[in-house]
Formats: sequence, structure tokens, C-alpha cells
Amino acid sequence: MKRKLIAGIGSVVLIALAVFSFQGEKAMESDTTLVLYNSAKIGVVERTFDVNLERGVNNVPLDELSGLNIAEVSVRPLSDNVSLLGIFSRSSGDTYGSNIGGDVEVKLKSGDLIKGKFMGIKDGKVIIKGEGYYIITPSEIAYFKATNIGESSVYAALQAGQAGKYRISVVYRVSNMNWESRYKLYIGDSAKLYGYIIMNNPTAQTFKDAKVLLVAGDIQLMKNMPQPRALYAKAEEGADQITIGGPEKIEAFYLYRLGVVDVNAGSKMMFPYITIETPYEREYLYESWAYDREGPVYESISFTTDKVLPAGVIEIYRDTSDGALLIGERRIEHTPKGDVVRIGIGRDYDLKGTTKVLEHKTGEGYSYYRIQITLENFGNETKTVIVRHHKWGEVKNSTIEPIDETSNYVEFKVTLKPGEKKEIVFDYENHS
Repeated sequence: MKRKLIAGIGSVVLIALAVFSFQGEKAMESDTTLVLYNSAKIGVVERTFDVNLERGVNNVPLDELSGLNIAEVSVRPLSDNVSLLGIFSRSSGDTYGSNIGGDVEVKLKSGDLIKGKFMGIKDGKVIIKGEGYYIITPSEIAYFKATNIGESSVYAALQAGQAGKYRISVVYRVSNMNWESRYKLYIGDSAKLYGYIIMNNPTAQTFKDAKVLLVAGDIQLMKNMPQPRALYAKAEEGADQITIGGPEKIEAFYLYRLGVVDVNAGSKMMFPYITIETPYEREYLYESWAYDREGPVYESISFTTDKVLPAGVIEIYRDTSDGALLIGERRIEHTPKGDVVRIGIGRDYDLKGTTKVLEHKTGEGYSYYRIQITLENFGNETKTVIVRHHKWGEVKNSTIEPIDETSNYVEFKVTLKPGEKKEIVFDYENHS
């Protein structure tokens, strides 16, 4: 028997007006896979379902695509002897207008649920006739769901060689869905890191018994978009397990299988998936970007992670005899397994860092930076500072050898005696 998680209703701020139902009289059994990304606010949905077709041309209603961009929709017959002729939309683009007079369900941020007939919009307010007349400011709405729009506004034309039951696949995008990582770090005799997945569905769409896949890594929506089928295939094995193990590397991405989940409209869910306890070292950290600035140097801790850490916010707590004391928040970038995590936990007023852009050139698909970083120690103790400069591209030359470099940053280590001042000059370029 499959186990599944259920996401409850939460407070969201987006009005979602699309209608999602697959309740056309031709649709039958349905399977759903939902892919969410932590670098883009989209969900990629694949539904596979059976339809009864007559011999010849059939119009199959796809109500859940109303209001969406059909240019981003893919419909594929998965059975022989049937072919796709095209995807068509009767929508004028005015989803509000197409639902006037229809039954709607509106959930407010206050938690109140209003059902009734949608009467339209007047003076920027949503008008609904239920037990009475409701005049609602759009910013108060958590979600807006139309439950009856009459004739389907989107349909696929399928040609069947003979009458029968056929299986088809529909793949499309849903805006504003995503997942993110949130961490809690407790500093005591050791560093204890707890990681949580937060899954957001601020839309009016509900996904029942969906196989949910979480993808960590930057995606390019105009090119190099991972093919959904390649990801969906990875969900088949162990897709009904709630416990999340280590991610699977697929090309430039990491894939987590969340399992079989009910994702309700306007919902947010959070659950643990990473636990690390490890020794740590104290250091000092100066973070730099490609613009002129004078900034603080933070006392920091560093540890080596034995798990992949997707990008996210870390809440930092110090263990005390009276309990855990929140001492700050920082953000970490995507960190591979075996890499060193450095997190600033408090400003050191004896140290100062300055970044200066000495040269900057750009061209078509090209950028170049020459950077100077100056560090000063005004205190009475010798201190070692880790300099992390956030950049895009590859370092070409440097007056100090980097201790680490990724596509997103480069790090240097500098030791400063009391009253000492040191400089690092380096350049890097990026070809895109």
C-alpha cells in the first residue's frame, strides 16, 4: 500500500485563476508526476490518462490548461494507432471574463472560505454572490478557483485509427510553484545542521497522489531545459517512499524523490531531509562582490559537509545552558558533498575589508573584471581571514593563490598581524 504526505492549506499572496480539472467526459484513469525546481518558480506537470476515442478525429477536453500558454504544452499519445493533430484554445485570454456567472471558490488570507457565483470585477474589486454579496479586494485573496466553466476552452485533436481506449500524456508548466531549502545550525561542542525542504504551491491547482521530484541546480528556461521524461523515469523506482535519501546526480542537476504526495491548492509543507553533526573550525570571513564597497569581516565557522546542500537560508543558533540562542541568519550557495561550508556568525570590529573594481570590460557574451581587495587588522592579535569573492567566470591571474574556486566564487586565505594591511589583486573573465 502506498504511503503519502498531505499538504495542508496555508497563507499565500497569489491570486491563481486557472481552472484545473481533467473532468472531460472522455478522461478516465490518471497518473501525475510533478517536478519542482529550487532555482525557478515553475512546476512541470505530466499527467497520463486514458481516453475513449471514436474512429477518426476526436476533440479531447483539457480543462486544466485553461489560462496557460499552450505553446509550452506537450501532448503525446502513448498508444499505437492514434496521432495528435493539434492543441487548440478557445480562450480569449480573459480568464476572469470566461468565468462570469460560474461557480467559484475563494479562500481569503484570513482563512475564510467563500463559495458562490462569480459576478465579475467592479472598481478593481471581485464580486461574488453567495449567501449575500461579497466585495473582495484582490490582495485579500489566497486563491481563486473556478469550479464550473462549462465548455472546455482548451482541447487536443486526436485521430484514432479505430475506436477504443488510448493512453495519452500531457506535459505543461505551472507558474509560481517551487521548493527551497531551509537550515538550522546549532553551534556547541560540535556543529549540528538540520535541513528542511519547503514546498510551495500558491496556485489554485490540487495534485492528488502525485509523484513529486525535487530538482536542485540552475535551469535555463530558454535552452538546456532538462527533458521531463528523463526525470520522470527516475521516479518510478521507490517513488512511494516518504524518507528522502541522498540526491541522484543527473547531468548538471541533483534529483530528490519526495514520494507520493497530495499537494493541495494554496499549500505549503515543510519536512526534514538532512541531518549533519560534525567538528568545526573558527575563522574570519570577508565576502566580496564585483562592485566597490567597504564591508565588515565576520567571525565564522567552517565544516566539511558529507551531504549535498542545496542553496538556502541558514538560521544560526548558539547552544547555551539556558537553551538555543538565535544569533543570525546567512545564505549558503549550492554546496557539493565533501566541500567546505563557511558561515559568518558575528562581526569582528578589529578587521575591515575593501573591494575595488580596477577594470571592467564587457562585450557580446563576454565580461572581464580586475579586482583589488584590501584587508586591515586594527587589533592586537594575529588573525587569518578567508576572502570569498562572488563572481561568474574563471580566475586568470592572482597575486595570491586561491584556496578554492567554483563557478560562483573564489576564496583566498590571508593572515594579518596586528596593524598589518594586505592586498589581493586578481582578474577573471566569463564567456557565455
